[in-house]
Amino acid sequence: MSQERLARTAGIDRSYLAGLERQSKNPTIDVLDRISEALGVHPSDLFVEPSSCASILKTSPHRPKRPRLLRKKG
Repeated sequence: MSQERLARTAGIDRSYLAGLERQSKNPTIDVLDRISEALGVHPSDLFVEPSSCASILKTSPHRPKRPRLLRKKG
């Protein structure tokens, strides 16, 4: 599910949801409830420790950094 679709379904602003993902915003219980309802999960599922495969997810803080590509001059 895209961030935009989740935000729309949960009735919250997409930039606020992005802040939650970056851990720069703190959600209220109401927002957590709306997000869990939009995802079709119990609110407590939002607090489950991620599995080891989470390291490959884009939002994982343990994601390996991609090497930067150098542009050729000229």
